[in-house]
Order: sequence, then structure tokens, then C-alpha cells
Amino acid sequence: MSSSRDGPVTFCVGTGRCGTTFITELLGREPTVAASHERLRVAACFHMFCKWHGIPIDPEGFLQDRDRLVADDLAEHAASFEASALVSHSVAELHERFDARFILLARAPAASVSSFAVRGWFLEPIAWKDRSRPPSMPDAANPRHFFGRNLPRGEEAFDRWSALHQLGKLGWFWAARIGAIVEQLAELPASHAMILRLEDFDHATYQRVARFVGVEPTVDAQTFGALAGRRLNTGPNPPLTLPQWPEEGVAQYEAEVGALASALGYEHRIEALRAGAAPIVGPHGAPADVLARLQSL
Repeated sequence: MSSSRDGPVTFCVGTGRCGTTFITELLGREPTVAASHERLRVAACFHMFCKWHGIPIDPEGFLQDRDRLVADDLAEHAASFEASALVSHSVAELHERFDARFILLARAPAASVSSFAVRGWFLEPIAWKDRSRPPSMPDAANPRHFFGRNLPRGEEAFDRWSALHQLGKLGWFWAARIGAIVEQLAELPASHAMILRLEDFDHATYQRVARFVGVEPTVDAQTFGALAGRRLNTGPNPPLTLPQWPEEGVAQYEAEVGALASALGYEHRIEALRAGAAPIVGPHGAPADVLARLQSL
């Protein structure tokens, strides 16, 4: 079943804490774009959980909800845009349904992990006995957190991960989520997939993003700069600073993120970053280029 629509549909995906609020705010200033952030969260998280763990479900309920939202968007706007890390494993279904375009919005791994760490990600033990089956959700768990955060699959992989420092666990998550997105985007037509590093996101890049979404940009450099300076959705707690990282966590983090960080052109070595190295050390290319580079490392 295809959704009836008249206009381009774009989704921005990633790890979370990576600039999705910022890009939504920017595109929301465009009069011809219906821009939203993380709609239908529970349904999106549940579909993500099932896709990650290989649970065979029919996606029609997940897709019909979005049919209605996209139809509403395009009834009054030229383009529909949603930024949501929660649909990061639903690329194939959304592309087939809407001929959707996708932006992977990546953030440097050290900055991402610092942001996750201060919010307490992966500090609580996971109740999971039979690792040949997906875990069940305890009643006290937040569904968006439980369904929306990847865990290693299989007993050996989960046991190894469970023994890691929090920073190692978070490094694994960054690489697992972004790596899975890159693999999905590499299967799409080149015209429908874009990788955007948050650190490269200046006004000129924004103009390219708006055209990818399907509209001619009107947000000027001054407005862009003002929004960038507001640091949207940063939260009350400052990220864990690199000097605060314990050496055990540093070594594990570097081992988890190293290959994908290199493939995306990121500096991941904490000693270099502490010494003032820039987080960007090279280009990244299209999703297929990143995937090929990753597979060669």
C-alpha cells in the first residue's frame, strides 16, 4: 500500500542528542516545510525494538499512523520533514511507503558519549536471562528508553558489553546505531540519502539541506546563527568533560568507536582531543563510501 501524497517526505535520523531539535527548528522557519520532532514516540520505539532484535511484525499500524501525519503536512505545505532518532531502524519501510529521503545527522562520538553519560544512560543493570530471545520490559521502565536504546544481541556480545565501563557501553551504542543507519542508507538511491555531521553544519550547509528536503531556503545567516547560539535542548546538566573521563572508560570507548569514527572522518582519540585537536579530521562521503571504508578497516 502506498500513501497518497503530493510532495517530498524527509526523515532525519541518528543517535539522539545530535542536533535533531536544531534542524527541526531551522526547517520549521521555512514557510513551505511542515517540520516536526519525534512524533508518535511509543510506536516508533516499538518498531525500532522489533527491527533491531529481528522480531517479525507487520509494520502497517506504524505506517498508517504516519500516513495520516504526512497527509496533514502536505495538505498545507510543500514538504514534510520529521527529525527522530526513534525511526533510525525503520528506513526501508518509510522509504518504500513515502519514497522518503533520509538525513543521518551525526555528532562527534566523544561529544555524544559525554552527553549520554551525564544523563545516566546504561548505568542500571539490564534484566535479561535468556539472550537467545529479546528482553522483556519491566513495568517501571520508560518505554521510550527501553525500546529506543540498542543493546548487543546474543549472550557473548551482551556479556562482553555488560562488563564495560559506562563510556565503553556508550561508545558501543554510538557505533551500533550509526553503523546500522549507514548500512540502511547505502541501500537507498544516492539522491535519497545524506550524511550530515553536526560539526559541519553551517549556514551554507543548511541551504544544501533545505534543497535536499525539497524547498528553496529562506532562513538567512543571521537567523541561523542566532538559533545555533541558543544551544537548543541542551538540558540542565553540562556534558561530562573529557578531563573527567576515567582512563578505563577512555580505552574502552576508543576501542568501540574507532573504526566507524575513522570512516566518518572524526577524531576519536581522547588524548588528542584533550590537547585541542579538532573533532573533524577528514571527509566522509556518501553512505556507500562510508560503508566501504568501514568494511576495509
